[in-house]
Amino acid sequence: MTIKITYGTVVAAAEDVRNAAKELTNQLNDLEDKVMKVVNTWDGEAKQAFRAKHAGWSRDVSGLNTTLNAIADNLVESTNGYQRTDRKAAQRFEF
Repeated sequence: MTIKITYGTVVAAAEDVRNAAKELTNQLNDLEDKVMKVVNTWDGEAKQAFRAKHAGWSRDVSGLNTTLNAIADNLVESTNGYQRTDRKAAQRFEF
């Protein structure tokens, strides 16, 4: 099996993942603002039940954002690792 790595492509993919995480967060924040305007007009059990569910959703979104950023970090780190390996291999040809 052969793996071909283009450093710029992997770094660009990491940036794409980060941008996707930011865009997802922005869209969800916009949606949350709209939903909360409606929820704030509610009283009683419906409001309490929604807030309980909302807390779980917020944790899930935060976890997703953390995971996406970790993926981006790992992509960059893998590129750094491949570059270190390439440099070491190149040194074997230096006399």
